[in-house]
Amino acid sequence: MPGRANQSWAKRLILFAVCLGCFGAYIWFAVTAYRAARFAERSDRQSTEKAVALAPKDATYHDLLCRGLMYSSQESRAVEECTKASELNPYSSTIWLDLAQAQYASGKRELTDIAIRKALAVDPTTPDTAWSAANFFLIEGDTADALKQFAIVLRQEPSLVDPALSVCWQSLHNAGPIESILPRNPTVYLAFIKLLVSIGELEPAEQVWSAFMQLDNVPDYHACLFYIDALLHAGDVAQASNAWRQLAARSAAVKAYFQPDNLVMDASFTDEILNSAFGWRFAPRPQISAALDRTEFHSGGRSIRLIYDGSGSDAGISQYIAVKANTKYRLSAWVKSDGLETANGPALALTDGYGNQVLGATEETAGTTGWHRVETDVVTGPDTKLLILTILRRPGETHIEGKFWVDDIVLQPL
Repeated sequence: MPGRANQSWAKRLILFAVCLGCFGAYIWFAVTAYRAARFAERSDRQSTEKAVALAPKDATYHDLLCRGLMYSSQESRAVEECTKASELNPYSSTIWLDLAQAQYASGKRELTDIAIRKALAVDPTTPDTAWSAANFFLIEGDTADALKQFAIVLRQEPSLVDPALSVCWQSLHNAGPIESILPRNPTVYLAFIKLLVSIGELEPAEQVWSAFMQLDNVPDYHACLFYIDALLHAGDVAQASNAWRQLAARSAAVKAYFQPDNLVMDASFTDEILNSAFGWRFAPRPQISAALDRTEFHSGGRSIRLIYDGSGSDAGISQYIAVKANTKYRLSAWVKSDGLETANGPALALTDGYGNQVLGATEETAGTTGWHRVETDVVTGPDTKLLILTILRRPGETHIEGKFWVDDIVLQPL
């Protein structure tokens, strides 16, 4: 019995020693891993090299060292470290892309391409990987593969849409290939149009706009008005008018601004003041208070009311109207006044949109009057293509007090 007890005690000692050894090994590995992680957190190359020495089988530390070596222009060593990282973890697209960058810096173009394609093989759908790969392909002159990757970015990562479109345009200067990779997402199309407009490329913007108008869904029309404003600013009234009508064909809200046999949009002030495109625009003026009035109107349920208190010429209410050159038009409106004390009252006027010349104005209104019709005829010049409809006083420095209403404005060719 004593011998059997001794054997049992010996087994316990052996088991304890084994457990103690395993625990010690675990502690050693844990401490080593902790130390390596702390060194890696410091980010400097010397600390990263210590992390690699402590954990030579950790692909992450080799990759970090690779990046540090690239920053210090030690491309050969960087390639070695990134290669080691890719061997330890061949399923990381980040490591493959870092290796591609190191290979490119070393002038190894073929190996660069291999590393990029390895990254895409292990991670074919992530936008960040596609973004990096696309830029690599552009640098190498591989436009077709670059566009394939940018297509992934445009489909999946809204935050990269603007930079992706910008890089594509700077590289290609051709809207056709870029348009071919756009997802059928109206927001992406509008982003491309905005980019082209911002750099003055209105011809390709028109091409993309035409494709945009063919999409199944078009966003809220407010998001599209910048394009029409850009065309008006550039003097392309014909395309601005065309885009406005295309938008009306896709949006009932815009279509409501149109009235039969009248070039004035929202002639009775029943719809939203757009401050854009061919809708009404309002810019506050000192000593003139402008507001929509639901209590006084000629028809339609609203009018525009101006309250004068001092002086002022332009009331700040205006609308751009596309017209034909060498054509006679008649402008008419219904107006009303209350206690309008002035030597020269307000009138509706038409100004050449680009020449700033007043082509005609209705008779002035003063005193207290009921609703009555005012009108004037104007003839556009050989270069006139845009008129600006305003409410003016000339001269505007004279004193004026009182109220003035306008409703049912009509502009027709004669």
